[in-house]
Amino acid sequence: MTLAGFPVRQYLSARAGRVLRHLVLWGLFVGYEYAVFSQWQESPLVTWGFVVKDTLATVAGFYFFSLVMLPRWLLGRRWGLTLLGILGIYYGWALLSYAYYALLDAHGLISKDAYSYMHRFLDGSLWQGVFSWRSVSMGLSDFVVTVVPPILLRFIQFLLRSSNRSLHLQRENLHLEVNFLKAQVNPHFLFNTLNNLYLMVVKQDERAPDMVQHLAHLMHYTVYEAEAALVPLSQELGFLEAYLELERLRYGQKVSIRYQSPTAGTHLLLTPLLFFPFVENAFKHGVDSSLDASWVAITLDVVGQELRFAVQNSFSPGASDRAFGGVGIANVRKRLALHYAPQDYQLTITQDPDAHTYAVNLTLRLAPAPAPAALLTPVSAS
Repeated sequence: MTLAGFPVRQYLSARAGRVLRHLVLWGLFVGYEYAVFSQWQESPLVTWGFVVKDTLATVAGFYFFSLVMLPRWLLGRRWGLTLLGILGIYYGWALLSYAYYALLDAHGLISKDAYSYMHRFLDGSLWQGVFSWRSVSMGLSDFVVTVVPPILLRFIQFLLRSSNRSLHLQRENLHLEVNFLKAQVNPHFLFNTLNNLYLMVVKQDERAPDMVQHLAHLMHYTVYEAEAALVPLSQELGFLEAYLELERLRYGQKVSIRYQSPTAGTHLLLTPLLFFPFVENAFKHGVDSSLDASWVAITLDVVGQELRFAVQNSFSPGASDRAFGGVGIANVRKRLALHYAPQDYQLTITQDPDAHTYAVNLTLRLAPAPAPAALLTPVSAS
């Protein structure tokens, strides 16, 4: 059943389930209170009076905290109102307790065992029995073990839900950032690549099939393989090499592209698509600004579990002075900070106006590859 697109039945079902849970929990609270006060060996009327008094004060304080203090005052950092709210919950319980003690005293229902306890509050004026520091110091211990626990549990539940929501949003943000990063591959680069491919096909250039193959590799990696949280370094290198081959086909002899791949450690794992924004910027901000004697140099090396990635490129001295990177680099900085501990990576980006070069250096601690399944299988005793 829906009303103007609103799922009424699901809403009512969820609300009914929530009300039922609250009733069950308050029923357990009443049972706990009765178990505590029945040990005082008072008459059933007095015992249930204590239970009702504390239950009313706790229920009122709990929902006042949940519906008013927490969402409006505490989250709004209105500390003064929050403090007044806490005092209001305490004094509400204290006034109710004082009224109940006075009612028992008026009807002669205070036993000899409870007489001294209750008359600590009843002897004197209302101010002395409720608001004075003497009465607060005596009543605070009872308040803490009676009214505070449900409110404290509600606050802990809120913190846990907020933490889970924050982690969920963080994961969603990471997913969106990866998708945005993959989208960066498409518009500028893909348009130029397809245009060059079209010209090659028209001219029946024998390099056209190679370009199609590299482009297919590039798109397959960004769409499918880069969905994983971690990928082997060898896959990331395959993506990078396919991209460089397309740039070689695009620029031909006009641009010098030097690339050195690691000789070891390619089985180790890293977050996908970390290198591409730096390499793409080397062409976009360097090579594209001037094709005269332009060059790009990329070096990767693995020592132990530490990857050392470096990319340098030339830029035209007459090019406009603009900040290196932009959104793509900021995206990588965020992903590094979210995926790696501060001690596990170091990123530096420099610009040398005299030598007309940009340089990016990234050191990154790679994750170990999972053990082969054969090594994980226990060997049976012969």
